[in-house]
Amino acid sequence: MTETLVLNRVVQDLRGTNHFAEDAVKYFSSGDIILLYGDLGSGKTTLVRQFVQLLGLKTDVSSPSFSLINRYEGFVSVNHIDLYRIKDAGELSNLGLDDLWGTEDISFVEWPQVIAKSIFWMHYKLTIGTKIKKPHWREFKLYKLDE
Repeated sequence: MTETLVLNRVVQDLRGTNHFAEDAVKYFSSGDIILLYGDLGSGKTTLVRQFVQLLGLKTDVSSPSFSLINRYEGFVSVNHIDLYRIKDAGELSNLGLDDLWGTEDISFVEWPQVIAKSIFWMHYKLTIGTKIKKPHWREFKLYKLDE
C-alpha cells in the first residue's frame, strides 16, 4: 500500500483539535475507514466525537470500550469501533466487522493494530502523537493509504 501524508498539524488545546477535525473531515466520504492510532488518553474518542458532530449527527458519542462498536445513524451512518480489548484476529469473528466494510458507513477504528494488515483497500490512518513540547499538546497526522 502507498501511504501519503495528507494533513499534519500540531495543536495546543481542544480548540486546535477541533480545527484539525474540521480540516480532516473534508477528506472522508461514505464507506471510508479511518484507523486511529494513539496512546491511552491521547484523545481518540474526543476526535471521533468531533468528527461525528461535523458529519451532522446530533448524538452523544461515548467510548465503545465495553460494547466494542457504537453506531450513530443519521444523514450518514458512523461506526465507532474500539479494539483495545481484542488481542488476536481470532477474536474478531464474532464482531461482524466484515459486515461493516463495503457499506456506505464511515467507520472510525480505535486500536486497529489487530486488523490493520487485513485492510487491503483504500483507507485512512490517523496518528495522534503526545510526546511533544507540553503534556496537553497533540500532533495529528492523517495519511491516505491506497492499493
